[in-house]
Amino acid sequence: MTIGVAGPVELRILDWDLKHTNLPSTNAFPLTSHFINALLKRGFKVIAYTNSTEIAEPMVLESGNLKVCISRQKPQPGRRFFLFEVEDLHKMMVAHPADFISAFWSYEFAWAALKTGKPTVVSLHDVAFQILRKIPDMFRLVRWMINYIVVSKADFLLANSAYTYNQLDRRTKSKTRIIDNFYPSTLKHRLAPTTRKGNYIITVAQGFTQRKNIETGLQAFALLRKQYPDLEYYLVGVDSEEGGLAQQYAEKQNLTDGVRFMGPMPYDEVFQLIQNAQVLLHPSREESFGMVLLEAMIARTPVVGGKNSGYIPHLLNYGKAGLLCDVESPDSMATEVGRILADDELYKALVHEGYTYAEENFSEDVIVKKHLMYYGEVLGKPLEPVVQPSTPQQVA
Repeated sequence: MTIGVAGPVELRILDWDLKHTNLPSTNAFPLTSHFINALLKRGFKVIAYTNSTEIAEPMVLESGNLKVCISRQKPQPGRRFFLFEVEDLHKMMVAHPADFISAFWSYEFAWAALKTGKPTVVSLHDVAFQILRKIPDMFRLVRWMINYIVVSKADFLLANSAYTYNQLDRRTKSKTRIIDNFYPSTLKHRLAPTTRKGNYIITVAQGFTQRKNIETGLQAFALLRKQYPDLEYYLVGVDSEEGGLAQQYAEKQNLTDGVRFMGPMPYDEVFQLIQNAQVLLHPSREESFGMVLLEAMIARTPVVGGKNSGYIPHLLNYGKAGLLCDVESPDSMATEVGRILADDELYKALVHEGYTYAEENFSEDVIVKKHLMYYGEVLGKPLEPVVQPSTPQQVA
């Protein structure tokens, strides 16, 4: 059985011999790569379909049981309805066929997969209509239209959380199964044997948008600095680099004191920063899941997230595995982070509860098994690996 995985793939965290070679940058999403690695570890042959803005011609790379097909992406694809990208991906899928395709997100990758006629399961990691409502621009309108085409054509859908599922219409729900996101088994191997916490809190967010709500996080930190004058705030992710939108806002509002604008960073470096942080503050107004919170729970870093922020309350076990706050209120955010910093017993309890809840509900073993069982239902037969599953290896 050869399983195709279509979506944004971070090539440098794939479990293959080429991770340290000169690879093109892609539209990266770590979870897709973790899923591919999990399939490889369980003995499946995998063909990954992704794309890049850095290549002039399509590329095919192979290592062991993994083949990666990289299609092209042109600048400003939304202006062309992603038609070039869909066609380039589709050509790759036809030239390098899999028996079955798991497509991440309900956009160009899934559209291309459905055009092949191969059995395809589309994973929903957001709800396009809700995003369009919150960010009503032309790009999100195009994304919603593509999502409409994909969801209409797909026979098998997965929602990455109960929150995502509950936002779907009745017809879409009827063909959707809920399978949560997961953290990779190798994440524990990335933990430092001894952790020395730095004197900082951290926020990891991709984009300075109304949804991510970084501005309220900055306001909350300004309040915390009055109580903890040596505390720092690390901002990591797109738009949080020096000179980026987050810093521009902070400078206008006089909120830069103690803030380090770090911008996008490699996955392993971000995880290390999370592990060494005192607290992960997640000011987002809405999340369909919240992978960075899950990673912090495994890193034994306490989390503060929004009590009304999509799936976040469930992910934090309604305040038992992390503290919940009103993300519209800088005072509420600062208060909950301050509680953790001031109370060693609360700190230890949140670390224990967060780690245990994540391990019992969102581990790779738990979630990938659900995927494989569902794929077997779709195909009408169990999925058979091509080799015996490998023994998990520790990652340095």
